[in-house]
Amino acid sequence: MYTLYMDSGTSTTRAYLVKDAAPVDTESARVGTKDSALSGSNDILLRGMKDCCDRLLARSGLTMSDVADIWASGMVTNTFGIVEAEHVSTPVDAAKLLDTVYRHREDKYFHREINLIRGAKTAQPGQRVSLENIALMNNVRGEEIEAVGMVASNILPADMDCVLVSPGSHSHVLHVVQGKICDILSSFTGELNYAIREDTILGGELSGGPVEMEAAHVLRGYRNLERYGFTRAMYIIHTTKVFGICSDEIRSQLLEGVIAGSTVGVLRKRIQEDWSEVRKIVVIAGKAYMKAYEILCRHLMPDIDVVLYDGQGQMSLALRGFLEILRLFREKG
Repeated sequence: MYTLYMDSGTSTTRAYLVKDAAPVDTESARVGTKDSALSGSNDILLRGMKDCCDRLLARSGLTMSDVADIWASGMVTNTFGIVEAEHVSTPVDAAKLLDTVYRHREDKYFHREINLIRGAKTAQPGQRVSLENIALMNNVRGEEIEAVGMVASNILPADMDCVLVSPGSHSHVLHVVQGKICDILSSFTGELNYAIREDTILGGELSGGPVEMEAAHVLRGYRNLERYGFTRAMYIIHTTKVFGICSDEIRSQLLEGVIAGSTVGVLRKRIQEDWSEVRKIVVIAGKAYMKAYEILCRHLMPDIDVVLYDGQGQMSLALRGFLEILRLFREKG
C-alpha cells in the first residue's frame, strides 16, 4: 500500500512516498504559495506539486493508480494554497489534526481526493476577535505537524511542559503541554531582517553571508534592545560603522541579538506569567543565525533546559509528524 505525502511551504514543496508505514523515497520542487500569490492563481502550485509527485512515482516504476491516498500539510490550506481551510483551535495534537482533516477533491491535475492537514490557531470556536484581544491571537501552518513529529520522536517529551522555538520569516513559539500544542506566540522576524538588509542603510553594513553567532555579540545587541528600545538599538548598530569600531560580521550578530531578542524577551515574560511549568525549550536550527535564539534562551532562562535541534541526517519533522497521523489513521481503520 503506497501513500503520497506533500509538505508544501512558501517557496518549496517536498513529496514523500510511503509504503505501509515507512518512507521509501522523496522528491522536491521549487514551488510554493509565493508562486501562486505572484501569478494570481494556484495552477502553478498544483502543476508543480503534481509534476513532483509524478517524478517521485516514476523512479519506483509506479503511477497514481498505485497510490491509495494522498495527504498534504503546510501552506496548502492557505488562501494561495490548494484550497483555503480554517485553522484548528488549540489545544492540538496528532489525533485532533487527523479528526479535522479537510478532504478536498482536486480535479485540475490530481483528479483525486487530497487529505489536507490544517494549521493551528489560538482563537477558539465562536470567539470574537477584536482589537482588545488580538494580541493573544496567533496561528501557524506547518509548525503544528513539526511539533507532532517532535512529540512522536520524544524530542518534546509527552510527559513534560515544553516550548518549541521555530525561527523563520515569522518566528513561532509553541507551548506544548503533555504532547498537545496549547498556546502559540508569533513574531515578525525573518521578514524584518530581510527588509532591513534590502531597504535601509544597514544593508551595506552587514555581512553578506552566514555568520557564526557568538554569545558576547548577540547578548550585547540584546542588552541594547533592553536598555534603549528597538529603534535606538538599531541605530547603535549603524553607529559602529560610522566610528569604524567593528566588522560587518559583528554588526550582523548585534542585529540578531536585537531581532531574536525581541522574540525571546517576550517568551521569557510569557513563561514568567503564564507558562510557569515549562522545563524544556527546543530551538529548531538549520541556519547559522538560529543559534542566536539558543544563546538568548540560555542567558535569559538559565533554569530551563535549552536544546538546539539541527536535525541533520534525521527524518524531517513534518514527515515524522505525518507518519504519526498516518499511524492513527490506520488504527482507526
